[in-house]
This record gives sequence, C-alpha cells and structure tokens, in this order.
Amino acid sequence: MPSKKVAWIEGEVTADVLINKLADEIANAKIPDTTNRWEKVFEVNEDKWVTYTKTSVANTQGTYKHTDGKTYQVYKLPDLRDLKAVSAGTPLVDKDGYIYETNGYGNTKTGKKIQVNEFVYTDEEGNEITLSVPGLLVVNVNEDDPTNTVGKKCYVLQQGKYELDGVTFTPGLEWNEYRLITQLPSDWNDLIEKKQWTVYYYGSASSYWTYVNASPYTFGMVKYTANPVHFYDRTVVLKTVPDVPTGEASNVYYVMLKHPTGQYNYVDVYYGKEFTGKNPSGSSADTYSRACDIRTVIHGKVPVILNQKEAELQYRKWNNPDEENKYNPPQEAWALDYDEKVEIKSPPSHFFYGADSVVSWVPNKKRRPDYWVEYNISVSNDRVAIVIVGDPSPDMDAYYNSFAYIGKTIPFADYDQKGNFGITVGMGDLTKEKSGFLPSDIKQDSNQTYSGWGRYTSNGMYSFSMLQTRSSVYFQAYYPAFITQLPNYSGVGTIPPELSKMVLEKNGFQMSKWTKRYHASPIYLVHQFEGYRGYLDSVVAIEDHNLINKDELVVDTEEPKDPQNPEAGNWTEVYKFFKTNTPVNFFKYSPNPTDSTIAILKEVY
Repeated sequence: MPSKKVAWIEGEVTADVLINKLADEIANAKIPDTTNRWEKVFEVNEDKWVTYTKTSVANTQGTYKHTDGKTYQVYKLPDLRDLKAVSAGTPLVDKDGYIYETNGYGNTKTGKKIQVNEFVYTDEEGNEITLSVPGLLVVNVNEDDPTNTVGKKCYVLQQGKYELDGVTFTPGLEWNEYRLITQLPSDWNDLIEKKQWTVYYYGSASSYWTYVNASPYTFGMVKYTANPVHFYDRTVVLKTVPDVPTGEASNVYYVMLKHPTGQYNYVDVYYGKEFTGKNPSGSSADTYSRACDIRTVIHGKVPVILNQKEAELQYRKWNNPDEENKYNPPQEAWALDYDEKVEIKSPPSHFFYGADSVVSWVPNKKRRPDYWVEYNISVSNDRVAIVIVGDPSPDMDAYYNSFAYIGKTIPFADYDQKGNFGITVGMGDLTKEKSGFLPSDIKQDSNQTYSGWGRYTSNGMYSFSMLQTRSSVYFQAYYPAFITQLPNYSGVGTIPPELSKMVLEKNGFQMSKWTKRYHASPIYLVHQFEGYRGYLDSVVAIEDHNLINKDELVVDTEEPKDPQNPEAGNWTEVYKFFKTNTPVNFFKYSPNPTDSTIAILKEVY
C-alpha cells in the first residue's frame, strides 16, 4: 500500500456541540481493513456552580422582626448589680434587686423601677426558669401593657437562627435572628423607650447625676459571600494508540478538545500523557438555585445572594468531605513531569472557524451558538487531519477555512516512536475586534502559558507542537519545509532584488505543461536543533493557484495492487484540496507563507 487506509467524513453541526460531533465522528470512523483505535474516554458538557466564603461583619446592629411585620432595635442589658451613685458612692440596688428612677434634685422616685439581678418565669412546659438580667438581649415592641402607659412591651430574646424549615430554631451568636422567650418584668420598657433614666443626684461643690441605659446590641454577624461563578467548559478527550514497527513499544496519547464557555469562534486543543478524568456528580444547580439570584449567575461574575441560609447550607456541604448529597464538579488530570508538579499537557491551541462581526450595523457582533460549522475529517489510527469552516453569516468574511493535524508523523527513523505525536491548528485574526486575541496573547515572550517548556515552547498555531524531542524536551516547535517556488511574500517581507525574477507570474501559473498535473510536496518537519525529523502523514503542500476549494486530486501511485496480476491495476490515491485562509497557521513560518495550502488524503482505491 502506498499510504495507510483512511476514513473520510464530511458533515456539519452547530457550533455549540462541535467538539462532541468531531469526537464522535473520529471515534466511530470506519477505517478500511483495520480496527479504529481512536476512543472517546471523557465527555462533559459545560457546567457552572457557585462556592461560598464564610465571613463576619463586625458591629452588626441587632434587629428583631416581630409578628406585626415591623423591625425593632435589639438592646443588651448592662450589669448594674453593683451600681453606686457617682461621687457619693451610695449603693443604688435595693435588697430585691431593683433600681429606681428618680426625678429632680431631691432624688424623688417616680414609681418606676427595673430589676437588675434576676427573675423567674414559667416556660411553655410549666417549668420555672431563672434568668440572670445582665447581658440579656431585649426588644421593645409596639404592644399595649395594662401595667404602664408606655405603649411598649419589653421582651427577652434568644439569638440564633430559624432553619430552612422555618420552625426549628438553633441558638447561636452569629445570626441576626431572634425568638421571644418571655416578657421582661418591671419597667425596662420605659427605660428603653426613654433611652436613659436618672437614678440619683449628688450635690456638693459640684453636681453629679447617675444615669442608667441599655445599649443597642451589636455583634459579629456571619455572612456568606459568593465567589465568582465557577465554569467547566464543554470537554471531550480522545485516546489513541498509533501503529509502530515490529519490535517497538506502543504508545498511548490523549487529545483534549475544549469549547470555552460562551465562545463560538474557536475550540481549544490540548494533548499530552496519561489523562484521567472524573465526571461530575450531583446537581450543580443546587449550589445556586435557591441561594442566589439566578440572573446574576454569570460566567466570571459574583452572584447576588438572596438567601443566606441556603448559602450556608451549600457552604457546609461543600466543605464537608463526608457529605454525600452535594455537587462534585468534573475533574481532570495528566501525568506529572519528573518534578511531580507540572502536568505533561500542552498549552491550548486555538482552533478557529469563525470571527466576530465587524459590520457596524450588526447589533450583536458575537457568533451565535447555533451557527453551522462544516467539517471534513481524514482519520487513520495514526492521525486525524481536519478542516472546519464556520458559517459566514452575517459577514461574508467572518469565517475561516481552518486546518488541523493531530497525531503521529511519519518519521525518518523507525525507532522514533516515543513522543512522535503532535498538533497544529489554524487560528483567526490577531485583533481584539474579530477574535479577541492580540499577538502578545499567543507568543512565548509575552504569555507564560506558551513558555512553560522553555523559550521554544510551541503554541501549536505558528508551529507544529511535538510531544517530545529526541532528548525528551516537551512541546517544542517544529516548522514545515516543502518544495515550492519562490513566493512573492506579500505582506511578509521584501524580496532581495537579485531574487525578484524568480517569482512566478501569478496569473500564468497552472498545472505543468509537461505532465498535465499539479505537483505537490510532502510537508517535512524541521527543528532548529534536531534538523529534519519526518513529515506529515497523507497531507501535502500545494500551490493553490487555479485550483478550486474542495477539488479532488487523483494520484496514480504506479504501485501495482497485485504484482502477480498486472491487470488488477495500480493503487490510486484521492486527495481533497482546501484553500485554507487562517491568518495564523504553521505555513506562516514556512518557505511559502502566502501561496501554499494543503491537500488531504481522502481515499485509496
């Protein structure tokens, strides 16, 4: 066979589920005369969840909401059991534990008094309970009391919270909720209403008044705040085991496709070693549906909490390792490098198919999730070659013919199997207006994401990213080399005058007059230290002049199907030609960055 058998797949799908469809097509492809070893090992649709942080708000004013619907200030009773008159030192608490309000310079009692030691009340079950007055939380509510003319009743409160059932009350000092215990005897309602009593006057060379009051109650209130919304992007992971020569060890590789949430111009491609993933469990909506304003649960934003009790419930669930009824988000992990810290996972390569609109009269310039994306896939067990094309609407130029190669290359050395796996994808314009990216966003010297494996870390867009070099350096950049005429380098550089006559006339170049054929070239991969390593499997570079997108190029291999039976004919390869047009792709760092494009093996017969 001149080339490995391949499966060819064409179709279209909406942008929101593009990676799911691509993964299914690759994993389910019927490769002639062999078993497809591409396998989908992980698939999770996009999800969002909310986590919470427990904080304390100091000096929170205690407030009690009564059954009349009104909210009242909570007071904390002082310790007056040893109260003495200012300067005079006269004890002001009588033997029964009362302090009296006085009026005027003669310390005339008004008839009102407050109990400052303790009192006894009978609870709902008939038990007599003794309460110590100092430190009690109390509130004046608008209720008439026949024993006085204040128009208020003073009640003792217990601080805590009502649970989610609305009935169960749990005592505690962190919540701004209270329940009534009993009415406070004596005239505390009068004192609280007046804010302050005069309880003794001492006259001498100077005049001294002794006052009593109840202070508004403040405390450190627990408050749960929402963290920015967590998102897990729609993700699919494929596993493959490429062919190796007899005697060489097989290698397993993993490719991850991620669809950034809310993004419908591109998908991200990663690859690496020994992926493990865990699907989510439980309901992610439970983390916010009852605690937050759902309208504010937005990617990257901090939601607005409407129900602190629900927020607390979710906080406790999240932080309880033994809690079974809670949401567990997806998990993913890759093999670790020798330092046991760094994952052997490539930087993200942005595989573009569309762009945002730049037409002034289009109100929503973002690409929609239901835009159609066309795909063309060539699948063998060693590699996949993909061309995707986004729906051009509403701009006729707001889309890309985008090429990706994922997998093993054909090496020059048979023993080059370990680490012989890589990717390159086509990326969109480096402008915020169309794609949201600037050059600094994908370059090694300005983005640490693309320099984690050294100064020549590949981003898989400007170059071909290979898993390992011969000396086992990960994710290094390889560049394409192929046979080509001298390009014009329009917009790339200036041709020296001595070479200008070597540029072929654009409108005159076509198929060979000698062979009546278009001539293509293998795409070799070269590394600045290693030199030439191999070439892409069943993908060739070809000058795109006078060819129409999706033309099929038929190649007579001149290799007999059956050397013993010449009448069986020769093997024929069919290549599909594509006019790729992504502004960023690995051809831009090649001998012909402007005029060459690709043809992909479609079938062999």
